[in-house]
Amino acid sequence: MTYLPHFSHKELACPTSGEVRLHEGFGAALEALRVDYGHAMPLTSCCRSAAHNVALGGHPRSLHLIGNSSHGTDTCAVDVAMSDGRQRYLLVRCALELCWTVGIASNFIHLDRRTEFADLPQVIYHYRR
Repeated sequence: MTYLPHFSHKELACPTSGEVRLHEGFGAALEALRVDYGHAMPLTSCCRSAAHNVALGGHPRSLHLIGNSSHGTDTCAVDVAMSDGRQRYLLVRCALELCWTVGIASNFIHLDRRTEFADLPQVIYHYRR
């Protein structure tokens, strides 16, 4: 099991399989972001089995996937429950400064390390609903 001081096993684990498999170095990057941000980051999604990702309607090449064959990675993405405007701004600013990709939805922030682990460019985007 991966131990991260600021995140519980339940937050990191796939709700379906209970498995935690973070890409090597992702846990350290997540901890560094949490320390720099300086506030709680309640995770609503981290590791996902293929079955759980399908059930959620997740992208088939999602960086949340455990054993992502499309990118050759394990999980290197999280979703953070976040609705307060000021805290959202602070988290997004901090994440972008640390080279995270950021996806903004109405009630959560998606964060991933695609530039480091999946050889994809850093982006910022908004979810359409």
